[in-house]
Amino acid sequence: MTKHPLKLILAGLVLLAAVGSANAESGLDASYHKPDFRDVVRDSSGNVVRSSSGNCVRTQWLNTFDAGDDAGPITREDRTVYFPLNQSGLTGKAKQHLNSLAKAIKAQGASVKGVSVVGYADRLGSKAKNEKLSKSRADTVRKYLVHKGIVSSKSVETRWFGDSMPATDCPKTLKRSKLIACLQKDRRVEVEIDYSN
Repeated sequence: MTKHPLKLILAGLVLLAAVGSANAESGLDASYHKPDFRDVVRDSSGNVVRSSSGNCVRTQWLNTFDAGDDAGPITREDRTVYFPLNQSGLTGKAKQHLNSLAKAIKAQGASVKGVSVVGYADRLGSKAKNEKLSKSRADTVRKYLVHKGIVSSKSVETRWFGDSMPATDCPKTLKRSKLIACLQKDRRVEVEIDYSN
């Protein structure tokens, strides 16, 4: 036995109206379900900082209705440049990436209080060598950002961690060429942005 199509349509409309009313009463709107693109705050060991209630502390409150915010959120990938094996000089691609980052930071204007530059290395080589290499990479990026007028040479904080904070989990059984490729994301510098409240 089939139901009358008109009755089915009316029942569907009543159900949609009820759901919409419930959402309106609870204060929910479409923006409630939008993803949170703000980056998390990390401590000096790289651990996510949490509030007393257990929530992640974020670097910036984003106002999606602010017409002056053309740049949008600056993601971790936007703030990271990578280096070839055993090198601390910027590649052409890394310079282009930092140019884009400099433009994005400038677009956010007064909301940016300052930046920190953090260097890392992969696990290949000695601890001492990787410590020195991560520092050299951080210094290279700091100098480039100073040259671009993003930071002053005295105000920017520079840190380095050698190979102690890998971003990869590459198996030890890989052949050297594949291991070098796998460890690429460990050979990096991250620019951390300090936003005003």
